[in-house]
Amino acid sequence: MPHMVDDLPELQHVILKNYANGVINMSADDVALFRKWKLSFAQGNAMKLAVEGENEMIDLGERYQARFPILMPEAFNNQTYKFRFTATQRTEESARHFAVGLFGWHNSKNVWYPLPVYKDRVIRFYKACPRWRQEIDKNPDAKREITKFLNSKIVKNMLNNVKKRIGHDIDYETAHLMHTTCAFETALNQSIVSPWCKLFSLNDFKVKFKIKVFEYAEDLEFFWIDGYGYPLTYEQACVALKDMFDSFGSNEGPVTTAYFTHSGTILKLTALLGLAKDTHPLVYDSFTLRKKEHKRAWRSSVIDTFASNMAFVLYDCEYYGPSVLFMLQERPVYLPGCPKDMPCPLNTMKALYPDLDEECQFDAMCHITKAEN
Repeated sequence: MPHMVDDLPELQHVILKNYANGVINMSADDVALFRKWKLSFAQGNAMKLAVEGENEMIDLGERYQARFPILMPEAFNNQTYKFRFTATQRTEESARHFAVGLFGWHNSKNVWYPLPVYKDRVIRFYKACPRWRQEIDKNPDAKREITKFLNSKIVKNMLNNVKKRIGHDIDYETAHLMHTTCAFETALNQSIVSPWCKLFSLNDFKVKFKIKVFEYAEDLEFFWIDGYGYPLTYEQACVALKDMFDSFGSNEGPVTTAYFTHSGTILKLTALLGLAKDTHPLVYDSFTLRKKEHKRAWRSSVIDTFASNMAFVLYDCEYYGPSVLFMLQERPVYLPGCPKDMPCPLNTMKALYPDLDEECQFDAMCHITKAEN
């Protein structure tokens, strides 16, 4: 946000000046978009849920209730529902607007929410894992592949194409800023066209093998920081999965548990479940070496969307007993090692994933020893 506020108006001025001087060739419509452009969101709204996000969560609540009306009735009580969010405005507002989708504006005010915890060991476990923060999140080696990719010929060619378009030399951070602004302005207001989108041709977005440069750079970073790059990253997610097993194994407690968390939790849990896993790790030159690279499984634009969501639904099956249907982005997804045509038997899931305390020793795996310091 600070860079959007400080840098983009200056770049806007440079583009219009270069057009007036005949340095660049732009259509009259594109120039008109740049002339009237003003940043459509304020710096004070950074890290907050946007109106579009509020509406998305209301719709999400309505759709889940339509699918599971018995599990998610229209009347709230503490015996039926359990809500929980992290200590951030955007997850709190996500929870409250999801509740609007379930109960309506008036009745949603009756929902009780527990006070959030910043280092929530279940839904934001990585904030409570100092070893992960030191050895992976803050470790320059974990960013080695993304650094190599940003220094590659592919990225440099993309930057040169944008440079020719605007008549001004830019670095990757500036190009990424323009791309991000294009994406957010498009998402926040469907009735307008962001001029920053006009600066990227189809070939800039989809270089060799028709893969987006920006998307691949993001996927590389997420893979090594939040995904399969290091075992500790996804192994620590066992606390979230064990919470699900504990809930399904108890005859007491709410029928529906709804947690509202962050991208980091979703991606780490996705990796622990063995989903979106490619044959080989993502590295900087995978972008050019694999002819079928565009079919890679680890794609954050698919597994980590706006309003990204996953659900575990417990069934009592006639022949298999308690069984779990897993859903990602509201669609059934069959977990590795589970049957392909039905919910996964609970005993099968417990054999595949950590469900016991001795299988999920969070404090031990996250502890930093004196020698490591």
